[in-house]
Amino acid sequence: MKHYIVISLLILFPVLGMAQKKNSIEYANILIKKGVDALYKKDHTQSLEIFADLKTLAKSNNWYNQEFIATNCIGLNYYEMSDYSEALDYYLQAYAIAMKHLTKDNEKTVLNNIALVYFEQEKYKESEKHQKRAYELALDNKDSLGIAIYADNLANLYNRIHQLDKASEYIQIAKSMAQALKKPLILVDITISDAQNSLQRKDFDKALHLLEPIRETLKAKNQKVNRMETFLILSKIFQGKKEYEKALSYAIEARKTNINYPDRKEIYSQFSDLYFETGDYKKALAYKDSIIVVKDSVNAIKNKAMYQNSEIKLRLQDSQKELYNEKKLKFYIGAFCFLILALLSCFFRIIYLKNRQKRTLAEKNQQIISLDLKNKENDNLLLEKQIREKETESLLEKEKLKNELESRNRKLAANAIHIAQRNDKIENYILKLKKNSIVLKNDQFSKQLDQLKEILTKEDYHDDFLTHFERINSKFIDNLKEKHPDLTLNDIRFISYIYMNLSIKEISSIFNITIEACRKRKERISRKMLLTNSSNLFDYISGI
Repeated sequence: MKHYIVISLLILFPVLGMAQKKNSIEYANILIKKGVDALYKKDHTQSLEIFADLKTLAKSNNWYNQEFIATNCIGLNYYEMSDYSEALDYYLQAYAIAMKHLTKDNEKTVLNNIALVYFEQEKYKESEKHQKRAYELALDNKDSLGIAIYADNLANLYNRIHQLDKASEYIQIAKSMAQALKKPLILVDITISDAQNSLQRKDFDKALHLLEPIRETLKAKNQKVNRMETFLILSKIFQGKKEYEKALSYAIEARKTNINYPDRKEIYSQFSDLYFETGDYKKALAYKDSIIVVKDSVNAIKNKAMYQNSEIKLRLQDSQKELYNEKKLKFYIGAFCFLILALLSCFFRIIYLKNRQKRTLAEKNQQIISLDLKNKENDNLLLEKQIREKETESLLEKEKLKNELESRNRKLAANAIHIAQRNDKIENYILKLKKNSIVLKNDQFSKQLDQLKEILTKEDYHDDFLTHFERINSKFIDNLKEKHPDLTLNDIRFISYIYMNLSIKEISSIFNITIEACRKRKERISRKMLLTNSSNLFDYISGI
């Protein structure tokens, strides 16, 4: 499902006119062009502000097409920022506008977008329902391009849920339409879907035959995603054919070409499978661990995206508030101008009335002075309020940073305990296998078990933990090294687990030592740090 931005913005081509009036359709179309440009540049804040203003303008003038475009593009911005819930809300609003006021073309466009949201959320039944509706509308309208794209999207969906016969039907439909239209780029996408289908059927020769003609096309700059996916498919093809060197070389090419961080999970999984099949268990386990890191990183990226989305929403609210204040200011300026005119009228009237002139002028001057004083008082009050708000925002920001630090430390601790427990279980299982009579007779198998055990006993993951911990708690580590330069790397690692408030039992499990040995190490480190009692270690390091 690769065509959503193109399809969603096809309706924008007729809107390139220029005009100056801020309450005209021409001006609305200028806003659309600016908003779309910002969307392509990933400047979501500016794009959202533009389309929010456009939506308000279009709604007040009953410009349904412009309102639909603004609403749909707001949804596109949130989709790009991985805020699928917010994107779905706006797509549904756009769908309601299309159903009530616009054509089937608008309807199928937003149906495709809704299907994409459900696809990303792995709600495949809902995605299928909306994608089929978009496809049926394209059939009714005899929209060949839409039929090709939506059929390919359905093929991808059915490949994903392993309904391979259905996927093949839609691939053939999409291919015939794209060939008739002479759309080579769309044919590339459809060919990749076809190769994926053949791969899942274990028809490796057919998959290889399908990919061969598009290899040159994939060298283009705009084909990076397809190029990565093709390399991954080729790696799996040669893995199935037991040609592991070729499979590994294509996996390496896929890793070099990869531009989307979440796709690394699938690439690392392929490396892990290849190394397991070739007997290189050390590298296989390393890539399994990398998959865990990618999953954690993807979650962190999503959490960061959600945080950024919240900031953007707040900025939009502030922008709308500033717009309201601007209108209010214009009203006051108009009132002030009116007041000045009134004063001038009074001035000329005073000249005409002579004796009453001085008294009236003095009264008006007094009113102006009082008004200025009142405005200054209001300005001072407003300034004080802004200062208080900034102080509150600063405190909230500090609290958020503190909570985020604690959350990351909890994740590091949980991951360390999980790895330690996993290694213990694997090591116990290895010991049980080594006692098996069949294993005792097989020297080769016994040697491989010793190698696996040797891999598990290495403490590389401790270094990885310390690296991640030092990145997150750099200030704490720097202060600790400055105050106690004689601490060893193992001492710092042990103190890091104490700092995360892990129990002696949990730490002993991570270091693979007894609880008593763990207590003695704590006492030794406490004495090295000149503490009289090891029980005071946590309180001491918490204050560093």
